[in-house]
Amino acid sequence: MENKPKISVIMSVFNGQKFLNESIQSILGQTFKDFELIIIDDGSTDRSLEIAKSFQRKDKRIIIISHSNKGLAKSLNIGIKSSQGDYIARMDADDISYKDRLMKQYKFMENNQSLDLIGCSIDVIDECGKIESEKKQYTSAEKIFKIKYFQSPILHITFFGKKSFFEKHNGYRENLLYAQDYDLVLRAIDSGAKILNISEKLVQYRDFKEKIIPLKFIQQFRLTELIVKLSKERQKFGKEISDCNKEVERSLHVSSYNLFTTKYFLKTYFLNDSIFSKIAKKISLVIFMLLNNDLRRLIIRDFLGYKLFTKS
Repeated sequence: MENKPKISVIMSVFNGQKFLNESIQSILGQTFKDFELIIIDDGSTDRSLEIAKSFQRKDKRIIIISHSNKGLAKSLNIGIKSSQGDYIARMDADDISYKDRLMKQYKFMENNQSLDLIGCSIDVIDECGKIESEKKQYTSAEKIFKIKYFQSPILHITFFGKKSFFEKHNGYRENLLYAQDYDLVLRAIDSGAKILNISEKLVQYRDFKEKIIPLKFIQQFRLTELIVKLSKERQKFGKEISDCNKEVERSLHVSSYNLFTTKYFLKTYFLNDSIFSKIAKKISLVIFMLLNNDLRRLIIRDFLGYKLFTKS
């Protein structure tokens, strides 16, 4: 590409052959054409790299970086460093961007130059691509600040920000196995970055039960707790007090007992919405709050968040 593109779309893929075609096509079919698509193959052992290369042969806007498995945060940081665009947009290898996503996010940022990062609302689709629900995001800075310790204010797959924003905050913290996006957003907010959502649904997020693994479920929750803790330390002391590396290592160690109870909690959580199932879910919440300290903290956090959201 002779001229620098306006937007760099960054997609990391690890064994994502099942939905990769759709995801890439959704970017190449954008109404906004002045972009580069950087695909980082993170050591895939399936046909992901082959699929990406087949698209690259037809479209020179695609740049492929392939390396051994380094994890999502490291791969995204490599993509950021390689990017040429003024703006960076995130894309996952199993999700779909609506055709006017880049155009609408680009125009919004161009018309609101004080903003550093924006997101949007989404449609939630199942494994077959059927829309199951929607997730509307808060669109005011006040509400985003209010809910920041209960959920990430901006969904990672909808990130669209200035490249300078990612550079200023040193991208993603690479020792975090999960929730790297949440950490980046809180670090940015704590340093005064301006973050917002636009109300339109511009991305389809693919959600299915196989994504939720008990070990990942617990580790991800613990890391979100750590991320909130670090943010509160920055707010109170002006810096992080905790040893992040040690805290991360501790968070990733999950006992077989916690895995066992979490497994059955998740089975109950995905019961259908019959009257019997609703009763079973309520009973299980009480039982699992007594049996598993992680689940107790998670349920309490979600309850407090729910109370806060209903007042918003």
